Order: sequence, then C-alpha cells, then structure tokens
Amino acid sequence: MSAPAARRLDCDLLRVLSMLGVVYLHTASGALRQSIGPLWHFSNLVTSLATAAVPLFFMLSGALLLNQPQTASLHTLFRRRLPKLLVPLLAWSALVLLLMAAMGSPQAALEQLTSILGTPVLTPYWFLYALIVMYLLSPLLRELTVRLSDRHWDYMMLLWFVFVLLLNTLRDLAPAGPWKTAFTVSTVSNLNFVGGYLGYFPLGAWLARKRPPSRPVLWAAAAVSYAIIAVGTWRATLAAGAYSEAYKSYLHIFCAVLACALFQLARSYAEHRQSGRAITALSGLSFGIYLVHPLAIEFWQKVWTRFITPAVDTIPIQLGYYLAILLSSLAGIWVLTSIKPLCWVFTGQKFSAACRECNLFALLRRKEPS
Repeated sequence: MSAPAARRLDCDLLRVLSMLGVVYLHTASGALRQSIGPLWHFSNLVTSLATAAVPLFFMLSGALLLNQPQTASLHTLFRRRLPKLLVPLLAWSALVLLLMAAMGSPQAALEQLTSILGTPVLTPYWFLYALIVMYLLSPLLRELTVRLSDRHWDYMMLLWFVFVLLLNTLRDLAPAGPWKTAFTVSTVSNLNFVGGYLGYFPLGAWLARKRPPSRPVLWAAAAVSYAIIAVGTWRATLAAGAYSEAYKSYLHIFCAVLACALFQLARSYAEHRQSGRAITALSGLSFGIYLVHPLAIEFWQKVWTRFITPAVDTIPIQLGYYLAILLSSLAGIWVLTSIKPLCWVFTGQKFSAACRECNLFALLRRKEPS
C-alpha cells in the first residue's frame, strides 16, 4: 500500500481547527441562551473565535479548487467533486428522515422530505447547501479568475466587501430607524449572491496568491476582530435581554477579518511544512465529523441529562459534554471509513484514500521511512 501524498500542514491544520470550532459552536448554543454567568462568558469567548470556522471552510475550498486547472472541467465537477458532497448529504439526510419516522414522527419526516431542496433536515447542513452551489459555479469562477489581473481581482473582492460585508454590518448594527433602512440593500442593487457566502470562495484563492503581511500585523488584526466580536456580543446581549449573534454573523466585517487573519497566519507558519500522520488523519475525518456531529448532539442530549447530570451548567461539565460529542463523532466516522461499502456513501471519500490517511488500515500502516 502506497504512502499518502505529501499534504500541506496549513490547510490540514485549518481544516481540523475549523471542524473543532464548528462542533463547539453547536455544543455551546444552549449555554449561550441561558442567563449570563461564568459558563456564558466562557462559551462566548470560545464561540467568538470559532465563528471563523465556517468562513475558513469556504476559503480553504476556494483556495484549493480555484488554483487547480482541472477545476474548469465540467467532467471533473460532475464525476468527481460534486458527488463527494451530494452523496454524503443525501445519505445522512435519508438516515435522519428514517430515524424521525421510526421514532414516531412519519408525518414530520414526510413534510421535511418535501421541503428538502430548500431546507436541510438538520440546521448545520445549511453549510453543504451553500458549498454545493459554490462547487457548481467553480468551473466558471476558475475560468474567470485565471484571466483576471491582480487589479481586477482586487476590484472583485472590493465589490463583495462593500456590497455584502460592509452593508450587512452597518444594517445589523445600526439603531432602528432611518439608518437601518438606509443600509438595507434593495433588490435593484443586490450583489448578495448565494447569501453573500460565495465571496469567501474566491477570497481564499485571492489570499493564497498574496504574500501574507507580517505576523505582528496578522496577530493584531486577529486579536482586535476577536475582541470586537466577543465584547460586542456581550454588550448586545445585555442590551437585548436575550442572546444576540449580531456580532457573530459570517457576513460581517469582524468575522471576515478574523478568518482572513487566521488563514494568513496558518500560511505564514505552516505553508511549506508537511502534515504528520495525526493531522492528516484528523483532516481526512473532519468532513465526516461535520456531517455526523448533529446526530451525536441529539444522542448525548438525551443520554447526558438522563445518566450523567441533569444540566450542562458549568464549564467542566460543558467541556466533558463537548468531548463526548466530539470523540463519539470521531469514533463513528473512523468506523465508517474503515468499511468499504460505507466509506464513500457517508464521507464522500474513496476507501483507498481513507486507507492511506485516516481509517483503521491507515492506523495499522507502517510509517514510511523518511
């Protein structure tokens, strides 16, 4: 069995950290909707950083795909890349619907099925709906961006920054009244394609072409944007009397700056280094963990409160709860990638690739001599 091809540490590291962040975002959602206390502040601090996770997933996809010539091929798109998203999404959606029907809600399952084109069966799967559209547009974006001069590419990203990030930020944070109306984009001048998330796809490729700024500048940008998100969320929650995500929107400037800074920091420290076996394995499992963790949360919500503690109301308990969700998701996907008929269906990954990188057979593979 051949050894896995060399992989970039910066991409794999960001993919793993983003996966960890997404799982925590959904684990801590309940705590953030309770009264403000030590657990709330802890959850807010961690989720303010993890807010960059989904934009980083989009940016990594764009950086990797738009810089590959084969991305322009429709054959590659429909035979290789799109099925990697569609097949696992359909498989997990079907499993969720079957579970809903088996647990006594066949009518709810039927209603969910009839609206599946526009509404995911589980809320976290919205990310895949947006990513599928980006994949469908990727051949066109590849053909477009490869012909753009640096100046025109800068202009394209500026348009997205102004018409999506800036206007969304001003609209959501402006006080009620004429200013909020003034910053609301009309249907005539709306450049908010694919909910605005599409911009993160070429943003990753755009940043990958540029030399990262100095590390002190990147750390300062990350720290300032992170502080604004965390403090702004706290103050907005106090003002509203209920949890506010106004500062954590993926389509606000603060989140975009944080994601860009983390993306470039990873490049600065690790772009020219290769991933080790552990990071390679976790990176290979990350997409599957993203798919299975909502079900793991549903499972542990029932088991935890019944057999362990009645409430997840302290920081140590929440961390234990998070680890239970994360490790069970990891174990489940690790098993699925080790079973040939199930690997492709539930993870979109070829069994041969999983055997080289992330499943049981990869673990048993002897380390290649350096």
